[in-house]
Amino acid sequence: MGRQLVFWKYNDKVKLDNEKVYEAICGEDEVDGLCSLPTDLILKRVKEVFGDYDKLDEYNFESEKGSFTFIPSKQGVIFDCGLSTGFDELNKIIGLMQEFDCPLFDPQINERFG
Repeated sequence: MGRQLVFWKYNDKVKLDNEKVYEAICGEDEVDGLCSLPTDLILKRVKEVFGDYDKLDEYNFESEKGSFTFIPSKQGVIFDCGLSTGFDELNKIIGLMQEFDCPLFDPQINERFG
């Protein structure tokens, strides 16, 4: 089992139950109060930041530094990371998503940062 990093953006002044939002994103359900994300632009940025990774297909990336699958939905993005993915690489993902004003939700500890 790997580690998931999950990202979404609330509309202004909206606060919802993060665990329920996570479950909805996993189910690709739309949630009132979340912004739509520019997933094409995010994927383009992923390809730039992780340009030294092998691209197994459009959404799967692998290198000696680790591996991850990019799972987009209309309102959220999940990075499903392999166990070998180091903290530096996880932090790259977090930083990349901060560029889109999407803080991390860590479902392993049920906490959203930001």
